[in-house]
Amino acid sequence: MDLYIFCDWIEASALFLKKEVTGSDLIDILTENNIYKSQAFAWELVNDAFSIVDVRARLIGEGYPLVATADGVAPKGDWGDYTPYAFCLMLSMAKSHGVWVRDTFGTDFTAQGELFERLTAEAVTIAFRGWSVHATGWTRTRTARIKQVVEGVCTQLNEAAGEVLHWTAATAKEAGLDLVTYRPFADGNVGVPVYLWQCASGMDWVHKRKTPDLALWQRIVSWAVTPRKAMAMPFALSDTEMRQHSVIVEGLLLDRHRLLEPGMDNRDWVSDDLRGSLIDWLRPRIAVVPIFAMAAI
Repeated sequence: MDLYIFCDWIEASALFLKKEVTGSDLIDILTENNIYKSQAFAWELVNDAFSIVDVRARLIGEGYPLVATADGVAPKGDWGDYTPYAFCLMLSMAKSHGVWVRDTFGTDFTAQGELFERLTAEAVTIAFRGWSVHATGWTRTRTARIKQVVEGVCTQLNEAAGEVLHWTAATAKEAGLDLVTYRPFADGNVGVPVYLWQCASGMDWVHKRKTPDLALWQRIVSWAVTPRKAMAMPFALSDTEMRQHSVIVEGLLLDRHRLLEPGMDNRDWVSDDLRGSLIDWLRPRIAVVPIFAMAAI
């Protein structure tokens, strides 16, 4: 059993079903479903899971939606009061309940991708104080092709465009680039720190770890200083996974713990407009959320 998926299941059960989840409840489920025959071994898993939940609460602070009780965990309030975490948690449910997600809501992930890019942009704006954020990812409302995307990036950073159509097709979208973050100086000159972001909200995130491709972006933009890569995801990674995936990303990696850190001292850190959009996306999903089956974990 994947311990981190088990923790997500505990959180989702408490937050979306509005109930306390106790250790004894979990032991009963684990043994009744023959996942563990020994209660002693089951308790080891449950205690490890509650320890991880405690760590998540510490890392995310006021923005974390659960509170420890004498017997387990319970929601602090309604999921709508914790929309950034609720959104990332629902996206993570695809790990264990992908069939439910597909059969209930289909396979068009454009809306969730756009929302996740917006969430990442607002999180990075807070975490990288003094940095500018420029959105480039293709959405239903932002449909520029690669030549216009490059022109926009160059305008923002005073860089020169390379031979865009020599290296990419005219019909290409954003070439794996969802956000650009950079630290401008008053002189407006080039030679500033730049991150090129991939915002991966779906289960195919493993295949996106190499995007955006720096070799390509160094040809279609004539950078004065080579930018760095960055990736954001809604999934919670263990310390080992963070190290292993960071090597492949070759840049900054924000998992759920890091991405939602702006909620440490302020539960309501996202804009009202984004919060409303997240609630609109979450409401129909939570209305039909299943009683999460242990067999799916």
